[in-house]
Amino acid sequence: MRITRTASRRKLFGALLCTLSVAACGPAPEGELPGEKSPETGSQEQPVVYGIDHRTDVYAYTTHAVLRDRAEKSTVALMNPSDFNASNPNNVTFNAPTLQSAYNLCSDQRFLDDPTPAFCSGTLIDDDLVLTAGHCITSASACANTRFVFNFYRTSATTLQTVTTQDIFSCQSIVARQQGTVNGRNLDYAVVRLDRPATPRFEPAPIRPGNTALPLNTGVSVIGSGSGIPFKIDDGGWVRDARAGTLDYFVANTDTFGGNSGSGVYENGGFTVAGILVRGVTDYVTRGNCRVVNQCTDTGCGGESITYVRPAIDAYCAVATSERLCEGYEPPPPPPPVETFTFTASNTNSAQQNTTNVNVTLAAGQTLSFGTCSLPQATGTGDTYLRLFNVATNTQVASNDDSCSLLSFVSFTAPTAGTYQMRVGCFSSGSCSGTVAYTIQ
Repeated sequence: MRITRTASRRKLFGALLCTLSVAACGPAPEGELPGEKSPETGSQEQPVVYGIDHRTDVYAYTTHAVLRDRAEKSTVALMNPSDFNASNPNNVTFNAPTLQSAYNLCSDQRFLDDPTPAFCSGTLIDDDLVLTAGHCITSASACANTRFVFNFYRTSATTLQTVTTQDIFSCQSIVARQQGTVNGRNLDYAVVRLDRPATPRFEPAPIRPGNTALPLNTGVSVIGSGSGIPFKIDDGGWVRDARAGTLDYFVANTDTFGGNSGSGVYENGGFTVAGILVRGVTDYVTRGNCRVVNQCTDTGCGGESITYVRPAIDAYCAVATSERLCEGYEPPPPPPPVETFTFTASNTNSAQQNTTNVNVTLAAGQTLSFGTCSLPQATGTGDTYLRLFNVATNTQVASNDDSCSLLSFVSFTAPTAGTYQMRVGCFSSGSCSGTVAYTIQ
């Protein structure tokens, strides 16, 4: 995506914020991690439709009753107080342009008359807890200016479900949050406490148990406010990349849009929350003097990135308690000690000559993490480049250029015991310097 959706979309419909990749205005795209350049560390793009557009209004969805229940009872739209009019507490209305006018959509596109007040989505996961993306709620002030709106869905093609002030909640506090790459894991989540319990009128969605990767081709569903419009259910996605080695996020071909950031992503077996939609590829493209939904094949484009749910739950349970969420929770082991070494380099041909080299001995199954970013005490100036070699065979086993903007990070699990050599240099023929931090776990 071109910009993150956070306070920047805290919208000023009167002075609508335009995304850099959309000619018209509306909800900003799913958020990237600033400065990162690849899908593995935060693609700077927006979401898209893959193959057939599976988005369905709640009233029209009949395939899985449980998903319709999740939309009606567990899903929230994140809005600013200026996004709605609550002067009649029994019939809240929304202050937002239609999808067509917000994005200058062509007349043959879907959902043209839907209002676009939401800037993100979320899921109720406990009596007073909502799970969303970390880039949707970035600070205490953003928390104070966010409202969580239930019942934001259509009951017919022309009618919205009545929303009352009893369906609108404030943000009391951010309990757990992360947005960025730490220890080689790219995570984007927030667990927010509401100002009062939403139960029993609304129902928390169950969380996928355990901490294992979703198998490739697992069917997944998304519920949320893509492009800011009333909730849509998309049950046609499937996992394209599970990232089992890091368990930070997975990639799927869901039909999701700006405004779906923070949406609950359900695995289609038990319909538990498996992840949080956070980023993807371009929403709309120009056709003549208007815009249309960007269309990719089911295996094309970059896919949509979905943060695994378990890191968010573990982070919550490390600082708070919940019978529903934290039963059986065990704190993670303490982090391994951090070692460091300094370097100054130039003309290294992307760490292929004139490098600073340090050897480490690894047992089979041990993980070496090292970098000029992402670890405590890691620093760097210039554009750093890292390579890791098996000393016995003099073969490269891992490398990284730009994990964190111009700085670098590598995480490698040794398949066999042996001595490995970290080689530190600079991109191309440039100069760089800094401190490499590394851990063995």
